[in-house]
Amino acid sequence: MEKITVQGPSGSLQAALHMAKIESTDFLIICHPHPQFGGTMDNKVVTTVAKTYLDLGMNVIRFNYRGVGESQGEYGEVAGEVEDALAVLSWLQVNHAVSRVFLAGFSFGAYIAAKVAFVINADINNKVRVPHLLLIAPSVENSPFELATPVAAPCSVLMGKQDEVVPFASVEAWVLSQIPAVEFIVLPDATHFFHGQLVTIKQRLNSILTDYIG
Repeated sequence: MEKITVQGPSGSLQAALHMAKIESTDFLIICHPHPQFGGTMDNKVVTTVAKTYLDLGMNVIRFNYRGVGESQGEYGEVAGEVEDALAVLSWLQVNHAVSRVFLAGFSFGAYIAAKVAFVINADINNKVRVPHLLLIAPSVENSPFELATPVAAPCSVLMGKQDEVVPFASVEAWVLSQIPAVEFIVLPDATHFFHGQLVTIKQRLNSILTDYIG
């Protein structure tokens, strides 16, 4: 792991870059939960997802939004956090050969990831492709997903049936309403923070990503 600093719109952003053992031009940008409720790039779901992609041969970058950890600035009311993620993307494109960018996000971060995919897809001058979007326990009731849909890449939603923070029924209804269709993976015993479910997350992700990595 390499500790790096990315210049963001509100100052420097703290980030961690994990390079795969075998050279690759595929990168994952992963977005953490809500910064005002303790979300950081070191969240255990975030780090589990990061390690899963890394073990599959993909480069991974985790980062803290503005005002989190060593990142400068203050909470950006969602739009600012999207700008932070786009700054990370820009840093990658300047500093590395990038052909494909996978995006993933947990809870609040799921919206950030979806919006970044949407922005990339809408930019006809951006040659980077987004082959897959992973949304874990997406906060569909509290995030403006109407600004990030239709989803801009093949999308998988991973959700705990016992989620006590994000209503399961709301996520299920959102998934069923999406055109094109979104893959819905339900972990029957998982709560919002996936206590005791990290190995299961890794197993399910390995299965999901088989068609996209390689």
